[in-house]
Amino acid sequence: MPTNPFDRLRHLALKIPEGAQELLPLIDFLEAFPQQGSEEDLVHLVGVTAMGIAKAGQGGLWDGGKWLFLRGAAPAFPTHPGEDWQVRPWMYGDECYGHLVLRVGGLPEAVPLLLSISAPLLAWRRAEAWRSSQNQALALQLSRLNTVFELTRNLGVVETRRDLVRLMANTLMGEFRIMRLLVVDPQGQVLHAKGLGTVPESLEGEQLQHVVEARGLVHAIELVDQTHSHGFAYAAEPAVGVLSEDDLVFLRTLLNLTSSQLSSLELREARIQAERMEKDLDLARNIQRSLLPKTLPEPAGWQCAAANLPYQAVGGDLYDLWMARDEGNGDRLHLAVGDISGKGLPASLMMTQLSAFLRAMADHRVPDWGRLAERVNRRMNDVRDRNRYTTLFAGSLNPSNGDLRYVNGGHNPPLLVRANREVVRLSPTGPMVGLLPGVTFAEGRAHMDRGDVLVIFTDGVVEAENAAGEELGDGPLADVVLRRPEAGADELFEALLVEAFQHLGEGKFRDDVTLVVIKRMG
Repeated sequence: MPTNPFDRLRHLALKIPEGAQELLPLIDFLEAFPQQGSEEDLVHLVGVTAMGIAKAGQGGLWDGGKWLFLRGAAPAFPTHPGEDWQVRPWMYGDECYGHLVLRVGGLPEAVPLLLSISAPLLAWRRAEAWRSSQNQALALQLSRLNTVFELTRNLGVVETRRDLVRLMANTLMGEFRIMRLLVVDPQGQVLHAKGLGTVPESLEGEQLQHVVEARGLVHAIELVDQTHSHGFAYAAEPAVGVLSEDDLVFLRTLLNLTSSQLSSLELREARIQAERMEKDLDLARNIQRSLLPKTLPEPAGWQCAAANLPYQAVGGDLYDLWMARDEGNGDRLHLAVGDISGKGLPASLMMTQLSAFLRAMADHRVPDWGRLAERVNRRMNDVRDRNRYTTLFAGSLNPSNGDLRYVNGGHNPPLLVRANREVVRLSPTGPMVGLLPGVTFAEGRAHMDRGDVLVIFTDGVVEAENAAGEELGDGPLADVVLRRPEAGADELFEALLVEAFQHLGEGKFRDDVTLVVIKRMG
């Protein structure tokens, strides 16, 4: 018997001669799907496979406005092509991606099956592409926010103008991969020159213009604050590509930060503000610590362990476990883990609001966690700061029978590692909370038998990167639990953190880290 699962399916299909002709192309399709890197590749694979199954020499996939895939001549009316043609919708749920149009007398049963298999795969591919795009944009914004934070902090401790300009120049060249940069003051004194060869100490008039043109310094931005100009920065295009409009806006932002520090008064004010900020952060840190549970509730037969490691002084992650009254049915263990977008004080403030909302709305039995998430979503949309939102996993455990009801609002799927070694991921039942007004959330259900373990985490855990840039992922977390079937919650919690730190090596977490472990003891 072949060991490859697809070869095994082919082996079994060949034992049913009357079905092999239609099953084998479907098996080939499923095996080839992961290699399709784009939506266009997947559409092409569906079209080729459908025509192969139906033995059609002419046909394609029509989306209502254009042919996504076409072989042979196109019919004049794709959805009503006439006799000797077959048309089938390509749908997933209420979403129609187009119609399969084939010139063939009869349509094999495997073709509708192919469409029903491939439509959710296309929906998943589109969702993954959207998520990847959003993650890239979010990662860029987070990186730039960190750059602003680091530059602001470092500018406050630099004492000389040249050192301050050098710091600004190194930040710009590193952030945008600019290889040539010139900074001059209003009198033409060269404050910084990099990648330009030998440059006079002073450049004015035509001499300055000649250097700018000869070295390809196509961007000229004034260093100006509220009182006066401190000179100009001249920059070349990046080593790869060109500066976009967003890049130029961010570049000006960094230069404006530098300009404000070039004034001695601004420098002194920045130091005072830094001291105030530190006091505010201490206060915020203490408030945030007071919101996290000091001790975790552990109903009879259950063990719990949890902790939060903020990326900065304060963070945007939340976890909470508390016992809620359910009159006549016994207490329930309520749990919540959230991850506010962004880092630092703004995320911490929004986390405080989310914690208050959850405690107020879920202090007693929650009839439907999806409806509760909709209420939280409305409140978060009312109070959120610009585009800040949160992922949220919240639910209720019945300690007596192990029933779990939950809602997952765009959060990393928690791992339910069963005693029989099955690993179940509790996928999202709705979008992120506070992102879109008026959205709906469904309630999910699961069950925990004796020996089952629930691991809830934020993306700071699974997106931890080692020196090679490889993310940890959730697979190693499940393996840690599977290797320790007799371990309690505290031991599993420690082992999971050890696994994450070993993966990081010499690196460090790039985001807030929250981890919750709940085990139903055997």
